[in-house]
Amino acid sequence: MDEDSNIIVTEDDDNDIELEDNDVDTEEDDDEVLEDEPTLTFKVENGRIRGKVDEQAAMVQAVDKILQTERLVYPIYTEQYGNDFNDLIGKNMGYAKVEVDRMLKEALLADDRVTDVQIDEIEQINRDTLQVKGTCFTVFGKINIDSEVDIDES
Repeated sequence: MDEDSNIIVTEDDDNDIELEDNDVDTEEDDDEVLEDEPTLTFKVENGRIRGKVDEQAAMVQAVDKILQTERLVYPIYTEQYGNDFNDLIGKNMGYAKVEVDRMLKEALLADDRVTDVQIDEIEQINRDTLQVKGTCFTVFGKINIDSEVDIDES
C-alpha cells in the first residue's frame, strides 16, 4: 500500500517546482526560500489538507500546535518546541496557575516569529482544569489564545 494514500488534498497546487538533474541546490538558495516563505504550511480543516496558508493563518496554526504538543516527547521536534504543561499534573492549583503562565509564555516565545505573549486570565473551570486566555503577538499580528490545561493524571 502506498504510504501517501491517507493524505487528502482538496485543492490543486500548481506551484510545484521540479528540479532537473543539472540543477544545483546550494545553501544560499535554501536561505532565500526560507526568507520568502517562512510560515508557509498546509491548511488543515477537519483533519484534511485543504491547500496552503501563509503568514497570519499559518501562525494561528503554529500557536495552536505548540499549545497542543508536549515538549521533549516527539523526536521530530527540537528541544525548544512544545509546552511543559504535563509537568503540572498532580500539582496544587495555586502552583499550577502561576506556572501555566510562565510555561505558556516560554513555549510560544521559543518561536522567533512571536514577539510577545500577554496572559489576560487564568481561571479554574473545574477541580483540575485551568482556562487560559490571552494574546500572542507575532510579526504577522495578534492571535487570541483560549486554551485549557488539565492538571489531572487521568
